[in-house]
Order: sequence, then C-alpha cells, then structure tokens
Amino acid sequence: MKKVVMSLLVSALSMASVYAQKNTVLVYGSINAESQKLSSGTKTSTFNFSPAVGYQFNDHWTTGLTLATKTGKDFSGVKTSTFGVGPFVRYAMPLSDIFAVYGQFNADYLSGKAGDLKMSGFGGTLFPAIGVNMKNGFALNFSFGGLSFASQKVKGASKSTTDVNFNFGSGAGFGISKNF
Repeated sequence: MKKVVMSLLVSALSMASVYAQKNTVLVYGSINAESQKLSSGTKTSTFNFSPAVGYQFNDHWTTGLTLATKTGKDFSGVKTSTFGVGPFVRYAMPLSDIFAVYGQFNADYLSGKAGDLKMSGFGGTLFPAIGVNMKNGFALNFSFGGLSFASQKVKGASKSTTDVNFNFGSGAGFGISKNF
C-alpha cells in the first residue's frame, strides 16, 4: 500500500503543463522516494529527482530539456545510480478554455552504474495526457500510460539490452505544473 501511495504522490509532482502559452517558460519535475522492508529484515530504497524546463513557442508547441537522476539500494545491498538527460517536444491541443489534450516525446541519453557494472545507452518515451487549466498559469495534468523504449549496453559487453513498454490504460498519473 505504501508503494501505491508513494507512486501517486510522485505522479502528482511529475506531469507538465497542458496549455502551451506563447512565449512562456514551462517548469515541471518529479521527486520520488521509496523504501521497502521484507519480513526477513532486508530493505530496498530508491530516490529520484527529475526536473525539466521548456520554452513554449506558440499555442501548441513546446520544446525543452529533461534531466533525471536516480539512486538506490536493492534487497541484496547492491547500490545503483542512473542519470538521463535529453530533449523533449510537446504538442498541445485545447478542447475548451478549461480542458486540453497533449502528447509529449522525451528522448534521453542514459548512463548508470549497478555495483561494479557501468552502462550507457539511450531511450525514448511517448505519452498522452489531459490537462485542466486552473489560474495564474497553474494546471492539473492527468496521464494514462505511454510507449517507451530503452537500449543500454554494459561496459565491456558485446550486446546491448533493449526494453520496449506499451502501457496505455494500465497506469495513471496526476500532476500540477506552472507556466512563467
């Protein structure tokens, strides 16, 4: 239950603004902290921080830069750290003065370390969302899944690992954002 509550809280901080307001700066991000303890006494913990900033060129298009850092320790005590940075592009379509839909694509360079293993690669995420315009540049945002791809190679390995995830409707996120 704690994991579900933490996931909802993280999602509340993670979504970006819906309405592309011409010549404004969009700022959003997420903070996530999670800890689990098994009955055997072993623990796992993770912390991640993912800020983003973008420029809204017109009423529909926004581009910017995302950053993501994550550190953790798994049940066996192995420490992990990951880093991602890359551009994003978003297209928003207002449905009314209050509601809008948008699609966003993030492309990231990925780097990480798990114990003594170092890895690097790239990834991309495409997701749809719905936004509710509030007041003074604030918006409530609701996402409902997406499509993601990641390819990473461990240093010294001959082949890379590729992950593809398609999860429309299997998860939901909630967020608040601000346009300046």
